[in-house]
Amino acid sequence: MTELKLAQQMPHCMGLPIIGDTLELMATQGWTLTKQYERCGSVFKLRILGKNYAVLVGPEANRLILQDKADYVSSYLGLQPFMEHIFGRPMMLQDGDTHSQTRRLMAPAFHGKAIASYFEIMQQVIEDSLKRWATQDVIFLKASFNQLALRIGIRLLLGVQPEDQIEQVENWYNTLVNGVSALLRVNLPFTKYGRSQTARRQLKAFLQGIIEERQRQGKLNTSYDVLSLFLASVDELGNALSTSQVIDELIHLINAAHFTTATALTWAMVELAARPELRMRLQEELVEVTLDEPLNVGHLKYLNYMTYFLKEIERFYNPSGVVLLRGVVKEINYAGYRIPPGWTIMVAQGLTHFLPEIYKDPRCFDPERFAPPREEDKKVPFSLVGFGGGEHACIGMEFAKMEMKIFLATLLQCYDWTVTPDYSMLAGVAVPPSVEQQLQTRITRRRSAKLD
Repeated sequence: MTELKLAQQMPHCMGLPIIGDTLELMATQGWTLTKQYERCGSVFKLRILGKNYAVLVGPEANRLILQDKADYVSSYLGLQPFMEHIFGRPMMLQDGDTHSQTRRLMAPAFHGKAIASYFEIMQQVIEDSLKRWATQDVIFLKASFNQLALRIGIRLLLGVQPEDQIEQVENWYNTLVNGVSALLRVNLPFTKYGRSQTARRQLKAFLQGIIEERQRQGKLNTSYDVLSLFLASVDELGNALSTSQVIDELIHLINAAHFTTATALTWAMVELAARPELRMRLQEELVEVTLDEPLNVGHLKYLNYMTYFLKEIERFYNPSGVVLLRGVVKEINYAGYRIPPGWTIMVAQGLTHFLPEIYKDPRCFDPERFAPPREEDKKVPFSLVGFGGGEHACIGMEFAKMEMKIFLATLLQCYDWTVTPDYSMLAGVAVPPSVEQQLQTRITRRRSAKLD
């Protein structure tokens, strides 16, 4: 039997003293890991702000950490340094029985009848946004999608409708998330971090007021925004989510919905602008499914090729991030190494998505890889984990997928668009976040469009 090596013996130089690889990783949102993988292979180590990180690449690693040895690691210990000061302690930062109980209480807001009930508001906000965008000369894609996803989140997660309140929540939220990147956490009014903490207190107070008003009104089971469903949810023992837990969940869910959906739709528009054959294929499918009638919620499950296209966006651009973080609480043995408590594991799902032994020509954008009979993601479990996996899989996955399908269907049915910089200047870009803020589009309404 081969003797296991210590985690300290993993390859990599560990970067600069103290800060290690921190600056490069933050600047590239983790995409720089590709360089380390090419140098070191599927297991290597990093040093971030004085802490040891083991980076694991491949579906076996994904399955081990997200499912088989999930109780050997802690989401809280992995994510707390980066998230708790901004988002509190939502379900994503919980472990064990606490996580399971919170997830059960949140589940009714993200399944079945509840998800279907969100369709009309999503569609309304998307239609209004596209109409407005079509009146403008050009718009910046990522910023515009950030606002669109944020508005949908505010309407459907919080149930807020007055325009002045929506704008106020947008302002608080944008100030809050600006503090995520603050390395210097000095809570003073003139610092970025201090302003973010003030915005967090204001947003929490606003949500507290909404919750108290909803509870006074009652009839929570008759409303289908997420907040009302959270407040109405009770498990078999009579347990409910606390008010503070509801507030933390809502603030984090707004962030998750805004970040992942905006990134995915940004790159979806880029790819479709550059690939007329894909655009035509999706438009033809829409005609076949809708019979040229207005889109309704029943159509979405039959848009199979759109599902393959969105899977390829998930694989290629990793909208939810290229790594998942877990703190080690019990020693884990993997690939010949002993990873002890105190280390943090990076599950590099973004690198798994480009492994040639799983995905044929992984640098080629090809939705067909997910269609029968190829179905490359199904040959090895945990090969596509853009929404996570195991018990910590993204609870809002169906919410996000429905929002993206409604947007793409509305866009393809009624609008034409171009994107600059030209795709030929972007093809093969190693770090998508580095160019997202540059992307612009010009959208025009087709005269034959039926949308009113």
